[in-house]
Amino acid sequence: MNNSNNNLNNTVEKCDTLLVNATVWSGKKPKPAQYWVAISDNRFVGMGDENTPLPKQSDNLLDLQCKHILPSFVDCHSHLSAAAFINYAGDASQWRSKDEALEIVKSDAALSGDKGWLIYFHADWTTWVGRKIPTAKALDEASGGRPVFLVCTSLHRGVLSESALKKYEISHAYKKSWTEFIDTKRGEPTGVVWEECFSYCLSRCLQDRAIELGKGKVEEGFRKEAQKHLSVGITDVHDPGVTDDVFHSMAKLNEATSLRISWSSAGNCGAVSSASKSNKLSQYGNGPSSAKVFTDGAHRCSLCINSTTAARMATLSIYDVLLTANLNPIRNLLQAKSTFKDGNLIQQGALFSKEELSVRVKELAEVNERLKIHAIGNHAIDMTCDCIVENDLITSVCLEHATIVDDNNIEKISKNNILVSLQPGFIPHHGPLFEGANTGDVLRGLAANSMLKADINLSFSSDYPCAPLEPLHNMRCAVDRKTSDGRVYLENEAITQEQAVYAYTVGGMKGITGNDKDGIEIGAVADFVILSGDPFDESSIVENTWINGECVFEE
Repeated sequence: MNNSNNNLNNTVEKCDTLLVNATVWSGKKPKPAQYWVAISDNRFVGMGDENTPLPKQSDNLLDLQCKHILPSFVDCHSHLSAAAFINYAGDASQWRSKDEALEIVKSDAALSGDKGWLIYFHADWTTWVGRKIPTAKALDEASGGRPVFLVCTSLHRGVLSESALKKYEISHAYKKSWTEFIDTKRGEPTGVVWEECFSYCLSRCLQDRAIELGKGKVEEGFRKEAQKHLSVGITDVHDPGVTDDVFHSMAKLNEATSLRISWSSAGNCGAVSSASKSNKLSQYGNGPSSAKVFTDGAHRCSLCINSTTAARMATLSIYDVLLTANLNPIRNLLQAKSTFKDGNLIQQGALFSKEELSVRVKELAEVNERLKIHAIGNHAIDMTCDCIVENDLITSVCLEHATIVDDNNIEKISKNNILVSLQPGFIPHHGPLFEGANTGDVLRGLAANSMLKADINLSFSSDYPCAPLEPLHNMRCAVDRKTSDGRVYLENEAITQEQAVYAYTVGGMKGITGNDKDGIEIGAVADFVILSGDPFDESSIVENTWINGECVFEE
């Protein structure tokens, strides 16, 4: 290696810690090379290759035996506060039918013997037999009248038992603005709630659960989540939706852990509701003041599909049904509420009109340094981009998700230099769903390569617990794009290993502050992870996480 490399420094005589015989991903755009690395006073003070003299003295010499050193990971979208309660809830991820769900609820109610909440996270009834969901009445009967909440893996919808519906006075006429967020049958709620109504119920439910658990257990749950983030190499994390009721727990955790935590304020109806100018918090942890806005939902995302593509989707969906006897493609089409406008099929999911969104965004920008705007469908993305540009907020906004895009989205995001936070960890589960929509290449899911080719500022994040937390797994998803059934979804959207590392480390910080974080460079703060091997080898794991030159996690 050429010693003229600006990242090499052969003048170090003494250091606190010396790491030798390692593959180091160094530089502002991290690339792997054989280096030694020296650390003193919490910073990288020296770096060299086999031709560069080692420091003559070090207090701590570590021979890494060809292990890999990466800049530490930054997760700019992880629901740490919600995940803290999952430690004390049931796991519905393996449930596969309505009957199984009811049996487990009945068994758990009998075992615990109290009258408190039965909460289950990660319920994905799109994978259940016939996609049949327990009714509110059936859940009440199974639980013996205890309040039950089945929380969907998306954190955008759930199912409540009758007693839970009554507890929060949820009815068809409870709140006019929630009419579309409460599923009914013959005028009565079925138990299924969406978006803002779901968010309100989840927020209230977790408040009740916190009282049941007690302060000590709640704080323990928060500490466990902080440690879990450190254990996968994350040193900086941003929670995109923090409400008043969990704010103090987050602030206390930020003071107590080495993990650097920041957050955005959410709305009065909970973490999945849009903030208003009245929701400003007194502090935001290790980040700037920030607020969250939802332009569309998750399952009910806002899409604009031209008539040709809509016809293709309908035709191929019918063909799939005839070929496989699988009714899911038709169910998906029928369940999506849509209207035709200007020759396009608009799938309804927008939570604001363009005018309403513009007013909300402008008001929030007046009292916050940063905004996080959730937009999943191409129609929501288009509307969001227009509002960002019209209000001159390009440098203060992170567009969250941008999951389903078209060429117009890519062009508009690129032209206006809008930052995007993408979650490649959704590819294994959602890839087959996107492919099954039969949109061809008109609408593309998690189009990382298209974005990078258009010079879009791209950060990677997890959206944990909706998707896996582990950055190594999520980076591999961006590179290989393998689905859970072993296929490859949109191979042309795969990116390089170096691009994936940058987006989850140095570039990940843009999703929090708008700027890159220093990588492994002379003079930079010594935040890094040591891996057992190549980060893109499935067997490699995080062995150590270092913050400010100190090891804060060891496998």
